[in-house]
Amino acid sequence: MRIWLKWFIVFLASMWTNLAAAADPIDIGSRREMFVDESLIERLDGQAELRLHHPTPREVAITFEKPWEGNASGYPTVFQDEDVYRMYYRGHRYIIDPPPLRQAQSEVVCYAESEDGVHWVKPNLGLFDWPPTMNNTGTKENNILWRGGYETHNFAPFKDTNPACPPDQRYKAVGGTTSSNGLLTFKSEDGIHWSKLSDVPVVTTGAFDSHNTVFWDPDRQRYAMYMRYFSEAEFKGLRSIGVSHSTDFSTWSEPVGLTYPNSPPQQMYTNQIAPYYRAPHVLLGFPTRFVTRPLTEHAKRLEPVRARAQFAASVEGMGAYTGAEVTDGVLIASRDGQTFRRWDEAFLRPGPQAEGRWIYGDNYQSYGLFETKADTEGLPNEISLHFNEGAWRDEMHRLRRYTIRLDGFVSLHSPLSGGELTTKPFKFTGQRLSVNYATSAAGNLRVEIQDSAGTPIPGFSLADADELFGDTVDQQAAWNNSTDVSRLAGQEVRLHFVLQDGDLFSFQFTD
Repeated sequence: MRIWLKWFIVFLASMWTNLAAAADPIDIGSRREMFVDESLIERLDGQAELRLHHPTPREVAITFEKPWEGNASGYPTVFQDEDVYRMYYRGHRYIIDPPPLRQAQSEVVCYAESEDGVHWVKPNLGLFDWPPTMNNTGTKENNILWRGGYETHNFAPFKDTNPACPPDQRYKAVGGTTSSNGLLTFKSEDGIHWSKLSDVPVVTTGAFDSHNTVFWDPDRQRYAMYMRYFSEAEFKGLRSIGVSHSTDFSTWSEPVGLTYPNSPPQQMYTNQIAPYYRAPHVLLGFPTRFVTRPLTEHAKRLEPVRARAQFAASVEGMGAYTGAEVTDGVLIASRDGQTFRRWDEAFLRPGPQAEGRWIYGDNYQSYGLFETKADTEGLPNEISLHFNEGAWRDEMHRLRRYTIRLDGFVSLHSPLSGGELTTKPFKFTGQRLSVNYATSAAGNLRVEIQDSAGTPIPGFSLADADELFGDTVDQQAAWNNSTDVSRLAGQEVRLHFVLQDGDLFSFQFTD
């Protein structure tokens, strides 16, 4: 009886703790909040919806035309490093005609850089000979950064922002496949000259023959590594994504698979997960979605017809592919790094058939978002990202730059008939509320601040709210011509947005 009573008391205490925790308002401080998931949303009303947006194609950034590059080059990693943009990618080429599919040359790690994130150069690094020979009779006039073992397949660097990072390890990388029995780690002081950091693989559970990524997570004070994974052991089930963590970059946790509640099973080939640089408490990922289809007569007629026929012939009898597989890009978002909101509609579609990207290997997104100037003077900066095109085709395999609005991945959208969004209770710090939004000439946005019970706070009701219309990434909300909200800082409040024919991308309380 006493034992039962003891456990009953423990149960009640646990329930009370959980209820108290659930009742606690979210403390957003002064961080930027977006609509890539429903974490802060209490209710949508009217015609309001969360709408996925898509990047805009720009110029060709890189063509893989060098002898050590070719039609299987890829897995680029891109990041801005102070006044230079760095790009690391695999140089490689397959022979698909005549069959069978086979490597034309060994894989190498290549390097390019840019001053503006738009125009790229491939510097002569003078580090390795090409072609590789026993007596070094090749030329060092190339942009080959690393030529080693299995890690050249997917060498993925990052700049380590951990304050405790030793100077000679300021740049780190991971790479490896199942042939190397897992992922190895690498280090560099300048991002150009690299050496091994681990002698043996630090993570051995996974599939790995994809673009595995790693970063220092400042919000969670740990390293996170995302790798190719299967939903079942021994390469069975769905192509998926796994995650492992470390506090010292040496000892890593056993990888576990990501979960996607309310999303149907889909095959993810890469992950491209990182903290979103404007809101690092949110992890954004851009996996490549792998879709298998039978090689029907319709599929045979989709461009690129010739490359598809050559690829299908080169893999005939292998059992893994038919030649009708296609790939596109999707968006995932997470607050904890384990459970992700997956947007099932494509973030990037293969596009018009005549452009020839309806083939497995195209539409892979590079790892890394980076900010660039807009084409027109006076407009706000944009986010740039790369996708590849021309896979399997030596004459046109390349990276194209795309752009998207700052925070512009998902919006609260409403037609002219109107829609509303009410947030969950939260606390904030700051003096003003900035919104990133766009409306039509007839549209508008109004913001009401409510107490935790949903009652409008005097002076901040819809009747007090100034009508906002326009298109800007930084608009201060106002009530009776005043933008000051400092007297509400630290209190438990809700935001109530009323929107007509417009999009709201993000909001942030600032000083």
